[in-house]
Amino acid sequence: MKDMLHEELVTKDRELTELLVQVVQNQRNNAKTLIKLIVILSICFTVIIASMIVGFFWYESQFEYVDTYTYSEETTQEVDGDNATINNIEGNQYNDNAVHNESEGEGE
Repeated sequence: MKDMLHEELVTKDRELTELLVQVVQNQRNNAKTLIKLIVILSICFTVIIASMIVGFFWYESQFEYVDTYTYSEETTQEVDGDNATINNIEGNQYNDNAVHNESEGEGE
């Protein structure tokens, strides 16, 4: 009877050990699969981001940029009296009493 009990305990111990070994192997396989998945996702995201950056620079290179410089010039006039008017506008805008000659000043 003692031998039977001992054999039964040894058998159960072996079965438990085999089960634990299978669980550990499954965990290792799952960990390897998870690491592979993380590496693949990282590579995919890196490729996507790199292609977006290259695409952005390619898109921006399609346009020609021109630097424009603007400057302002200040003109001051001194006037006498309260009813004096100042006209510093270039173009076709004049005071009411101004004379507008089309031929003067054009082409200069």
